[in-house]
Amino acid sequence: MSSNWQQESANNHHSANNPRRGTGGLLSSYGQLPAQQLPQSPPAQQVNQQAPGLGPARPVVPTRSGLLSQQGGLQNQQRPQIANGGQYPPVNRSAGLLENTFQAIRGWSGKFSAISNKMAAMAGYSMQPPAPYMERSHPPAIVPETPVQQQSEQWKRSRRLRITMLMRKRRERCKPQAGRIWYGTLITFALLAVVLSSSTGAYGYAYYQSQLPKVQQLAFNTITQTTHIYDRNMNLLYDAYDSDGRRTPVRYDQVPQVMQDAMVASEDHTFWTNSGVDPQGITRAALSYFQHNNSIQGGGSTLTQQVIKNLTGNNQETLNRKIPEAALAIGLTQQYSKQKIMEMYFNVASFGPLDLGIESAVEEYFHLTPQCDQNFKCTPGVAELDLNQQTNQHDPLLGLARASLLAGLPQNPVTYYPAGGNAGKQQALARQQYVLDQMMQMNMSVQGLGPITPTIAQKAEDLMTNTTFTPYQSFKHAPHFVDWVIRQVETILGNGDPNQGIVPFLTGGFNIHTTIDVNLENYVESTVDFHLTQPEFHYYGDTTPTDVAHNLHDSAVVVMDAHNGEILAMDGSADYNNPDIKVGGEYNAADPPPNQDGTAAGRPPGSTFKPFVYGTAFEMGWYPGMVVPDIQTYFPNGASAGAQKNTMYHPPDYSSTGDPNHYGGNQQATVRLAIAQSQNVGAVRAMEYAGPENVLTTVHRLGLSQTQNLGVSWALGTEDTSVLQMADAYQTFANGGTRIPAQGVLDIWDNYGNNLYHYDPNHPPELQVFSPQASYLMTSVLIDEKNRYGEFGYDHDLSFWDIDPACSYESYDQCQHPVATKTGTTDGPKDTWTVGYTPNVVVSVWSGNANNEAMYPGTLGIVGAAPIWHSIMETVAGVCPSPTYPTVPCPKNYNPTAFTQELGIGQQPTFTPPSGVRQVCTSNVNGLLGSGNCDWVIDGEEPLQAGLPPNNNNGQPNGGNNGNNNGRPNGGN
Repeated sequence: MSSNWQQESANNHHSANNPRRGTGGLLSSYGQLPAQQLPQSPPAQQVNQQAPGLGPARPVVPTRSGLLSQQGGLQNQQRPQIANGGQYPPVNRSAGLLENTFQAIRGWSGKFSAISNKMAAMAGYSMQPPAPYMERSHPPAIVPETPVQQQSEQWKRSRRLRITMLMRKRRERCKPQAGRIWYGTLITFALLAVVLSSSTGAYGYAYYQSQLPKVQQLAFNTITQTTHIYDRNMNLLYDAYDSDGRRTPVRYDQVPQVMQDAMVASEDHTFWTNSGVDPQGITRAALSYFQHNNSIQGGGSTLTQQVIKNLTGNNQETLNRKIPEAALAIGLTQQYSKQKIMEMYFNVASFGPLDLGIESAVEEYFHLTPQCDQNFKCTPGVAELDLNQQTNQHDPLLGLARASLLAGLPQNPVTYYPAGGNAGKQQALARQQYVLDQMMQMNMSVQGLGPITPTIAQKAEDLMTNTTFTPYQSFKHAPHFVDWVIRQVETILGNGDPNQGIVPFLTGGFNIHTTIDVNLENYVESTVDFHLTQPEFHYYGDTTPTDVAHNLHDSAVVVMDAHNGEILAMDGSADYNNPDIKVGGEYNAADPPPNQDGTAAGRPPGSTFKPFVYGTAFEMGWYPGMVVPDIQTYFPNGASAGAQKNTMYHPPDYSSTGDPNHYGGNQQATVRLAIAQSQNVGAVRAMEYAGPENVLTTVHRLGLSQTQNLGVSWALGTEDTSVLQMADAYQTFANGGTRIPAQGVLDIWDNYGNNLYHYDPNHPPELQVFSPQASYLMTSVLIDEKNRYGEFGYDHDLSFWDIDPACSYESYDQCQHPVATKTGTTDGPKDTWTVGYTPNVVVSVWSGNANNEAMYPGTLGIVGAAPIWHSIMETVAGVCPSPTYPTVPCPKNYNPTAFTQELGIGQQPTFTPPSGVRQVCTSNVNGLLGSGNCDWVIDGEEPLQAGLPPNNNNGQPNGGNNGNNNGRPNGGN
């Protein structure tokens, strides 16, 4: 990933025109809201989440999302409608029902002084000097008489009923249940006394003022949020979260009205009108406890108090908690609109053991998931609460059923867990019945149904009774790639230390839009498994599965866009869930993490490394027609003058039998032939000509950063590298010599629509490693299937011969479907590689055993990686099933045109020679000025002199087989 993290400007001065900006939170865009209005029924409030872009800066990302990054005042609120069509009375915080009480308290301030001092000592606060009397909140408003009389009358009836019930239970005071009730009652009265006294007394004013800063602290508090990883087409790959649970925040205007009504009916009848605490609600909760056989049905805390409790994490039933909680609830109500408090509640309340917030709950219980476009404009699942997934129709009865079930869960998310077995489901259904009863008592209506009646309530209960609830099942698609992306993001979040980035990643609420295509990924994984474990045709052998016939159990694959470096697929082992030491399981052989000692991990690439050596030599004047005799050659490799010949480096060619003296013997072998047939002597000659330090510079620029200069011997690919790095390096040849670093992430957004990182595929970071001319010279060699015959015979896995027969035996320039390919094999043999490209895509494949165990003796270089490479390469080129391997299953719903368009890859069929190269004929004996061998040369690099005349035997001292291993193919290297 590059460092295009979008950051805040260095100018940290914030004003009304330049508000402070954070990564987002439950009140993330509060400062941008117009005059706040309480909702009508249904509410019409729209919360603007759009925010201006942030200027570039150092690549450090905020770790979590705050509850409030921009704040605003409460302005000109309109009264919401009651469900039966009336309007709630305005919030009257200094007049109304308790006005007489306040007036009396003002006269009794001296009498409350002792109580206040004692309460202050209990809460840990010191007394402050008296302050002038202040209005509690807003100026008095006119209160409609009828609703007030009804509330007052209800309060008196509730009080009488409460006293009667307490008298009835007097004899049971010694029981634990009664003890808890009395203790809660004492706390309630003490809380009410403090709340009432704190509006006028010296302590009250000082205590209330001391709590106000905590309101801001809570609003700016951080909450854990789930990080989501998506593929390039916005298919969800993985959810990452910490042990607390899953949470995806939603906006207030995304929560349906029926869900809001159910929540108010369940937890806080006067939410839209109370000042943050509700004395009547506390009384009702105590009475309800007795009426329902000592079963808690509704808490005495308001929704606002529950928000405070969830944010502070303090669940103790003590006076020390209740007093600050009440004061903070009042302060929160005065600071923020009811809509924002409701939004906060839906995002912090627990709806299940791991369901933090309403969005996680609807995903687990009803399988409603967010729908997001590529700009991460999302519709959360809760917004479709009434959607019947089977009919794709909206059903208001279904919405009521789901909302009433959900609203009952926060009271006890573990006990009422509907997916926790039959007992939990029955508890949740009983709780749902209570919620529906409360909604009917409040005369609530549902759009499309009208007022809730017993018949409607019963139907809603039946719907949930007949619903099967299953626990949330975590999943991870494209698991090796997901692990790789996670490590990249954690490294950035940890400022280079991935261990420091783990917690920010798990809790930061990032939405990561990746480059991978999950359909292609699934196909790659199944293709690897098929070629390793299933019977199929092998040119060099029978149909016995590869893992059995050759002791070859693992493979890794990377598919990359040739023009922008985007990783389209990454498979790190044959089976992510198989812990067998030969398979490797979760170990990502495609791009392994560093070894325990800090050294780079990987596998030696063998002959797939040679094009980098020859490419460097091409930049320095060599050309494919240059002659590099394939005979036993001794290289000093730093030895001092006069050293014995047998102490010098003299590499043989690859042999499936391990013959240490195997050479092709062709003195007229050209660079083209040496590459096609993986001759080792020619590669070492090229390394000696170009110079190890120059080659080292080249491979570092290609991204093979762990490679060291070990002399000319590492021309044969003896140093470890990764499948991803090889794909990235070959992408340079496919892209005309310009390397674009491998890219796995397109965008990173937070949960509030802020774009934190963006990769522009139209303007990727580029590095010119080879000239277009040198790159094309190498491509012209790697597409030459005809010259590979001496190594691979009639096995054409490295070409598209089954699509275009001209690509096998005819001249390579007549092939209409060229593909550039190189294989590699290491001693043992322990590793087989195939890496290649078309003008549009690169595919890199390694096969072997995860524990580095050797394959069976005699295993050829064409076995293992090449069949996997062939199937994948033809599929991304638009041909599946492969004519060579017709039994390999194609991708799901495979359509060639749609498939390539989904991948976003180009459709260029052939490689186009750049300007600056031309065909020049040279001597087929020495590669200098002459005739007989015509090949590509960079302008100005053609030979100007003829060499010595040919030697005896017409230049073929090996008996006339032209390096073809005595007429028999070698089997691949």
